[in-house]
Amino acid sequence: MNPGVLAGIGSAAIWAVASTLMASSSTRVDAVSVSAVRGAWGALALLIVLPFVIMSGGFDAMTVAVAVAVIGSALVGHSLGDTLYVFSLNALGLTRAFTISLGLFVFLTYALGIVFLGDAITLAEIIGSLLVLVGVYLVALRGRRRGAPETAPAGSGNLKQGLALVGITALIWAIATVWLGDAVEGQNAVAVTALRLPASALVVGFVAGAMPRSSVRRWQISRWDHGALFLAGVAGTGVG
Repeated sequence: MNPGVLAGIGSAAIWAVASTLMASSSTRVDAVSVSAVRGAWGALALLIVLPFVIMSGGFDAMTVAVAVAVIGSALVGHSLGDTLYVFSLNALGLTRAFTISLGLFVFLTYALGIVFLGDAITLAEIIGSLLVLVGVYLVALRGRRRGAPETAPAGSGNLKQGLALVGITALIWAIATVWLGDAVEGQNAVAVTALRLPASALVVGFVAGAMPRSSVRRWQISRWDHGALFLAGVAGTGVG
């Protein structure tokens, strides 16, 4: 199997674990604080490997333009996209939010890659994209067609609001991914991550700290939630 396909499958599996950990904390910690703490732990974990990346010349090939694209995509994808995703977890529940967001993200990334990066169009990929959309439709709307209530059973938010959030999240992730993919070809993957994580963590951390009622501002995050968000930060952001 193509190494890129294997990497994508592995990344999706790791993101599923990270999503589960974030969902476990999102009922007690506000969405912005979840995103901020997860990003902060992931950034701190990267400090362990950062000296080795610097000594091995991991940043030598990175130009200013590439660095700007890396940081910009992080602010879009991590700071904004991941925070909206945590909101959608509360509105839709883990299973529905994860499935819909991942399916739409794959489809939108493929479509934007064709438009902006000139990616090739193949019959297999077209069929796969259509199957993804069918799957998203079934997960998102089948329950309502059977007479399910407007409010998602797994979450406390409105179903329409949750679907809108998850759709916007997937689009933001796709934009950030295409932007990043166009800039980092040939770059050291760890160096790219080491630049992205601190940038996004600082921005979300600042926002969380400025919000009067945030869990970060009020120091109302338990050790259990810190542990879950540490694992989510290391796995979902640092590794996945």
